[in-house]
Amino acid sequence: MAELQATKRRYRAYAGFVTTPQYFDDSPQQFLQVAPRGTGILQRVNHIPGYAYELDQRARNFDLLEESAVCLGRSYCQVIGQVGTNWVHCNGTSPDDIVRLCDDISEKAGARFFMAGQCLVEGLRALGAERITVANGYFRDDWSRGINGYLEAAGFEILWAGDLIDQGLVADHEEKLRIEEATLWDYPDHLMIAAALDASERAPEADAIVQTGAGFRMLQVVEAVEGRSGKPLVASDVALYWAMLRHLGLPAAPGHGHLLASLS
Repeated sequence: MAELQATKRRYRAYAGFVTTPQYFDDSPQQFLQVAPRGTGILQRVNHIPGYAYELDQRARNFDLLEESAVCLGRSYCQVIGQVGTNWVHCNGTSPDDIVRLCDDISEKAGARFFMAGQCLVEGLRALGAERITVANGYFRDDWSRGINGYLEAAGFEILWAGDLIDQGLVADHEEKLRIEEATLWDYPDHLMIAAALDASERAPEADAIVQTGAGFRMLQVVEAVEGRSGKPLVASDVALYWAMLRHLGLPAAPGHGHLLASLS
């Protein structure tokens, strides 16, 4: 019998993403920008017919998170990130509830499961932040109330919070809708930078700036925001990638802000 040769796995780490219905989510591609060379990714989009980005739709389909995570775990993913901040509060769940839920899904999937909304909490704690200013970006009123309440329940003091309309960066909800249609929910860099800097200016005593929405791809502008504000920025995308890489024991590529730099 020929001696079996040891085989080498193609990837050094295997990461999965559970992403939002009806949204071209580039989180997997972004993750590869900060993950070490040789990291593999797999994506599963939750399927909700007639999805309209409403909180009650997420609440009614919450079990899809476990289903998707189990599928990715059975596909050999070692860590799984759920994209979409507002899933953590759509059922009225607290941070403690979500920690237990993530533990339960991780056990069933055989891979560590992270939810983006809770990663905001963990990222802020890792930086030692207590007082925060929150840029809710494109959020609708119920989304903002939900995530801001979630952050307060986690023990953070919110010194200021507001969306693009509150900040005077867009005129009204209809303008948000026009931007979302034109960009496929991928907001332009100048609005993301302006929103984060404005939030910082409105609460200069805050320990950190928080950006809550995955449609704001802050990874690409985090260095600009932190350089101009002098404060760490904890954003939905950045915090999720940080948690996933930390679990894998991998460093992040340089040039993506304080939180990811803490892994090096």
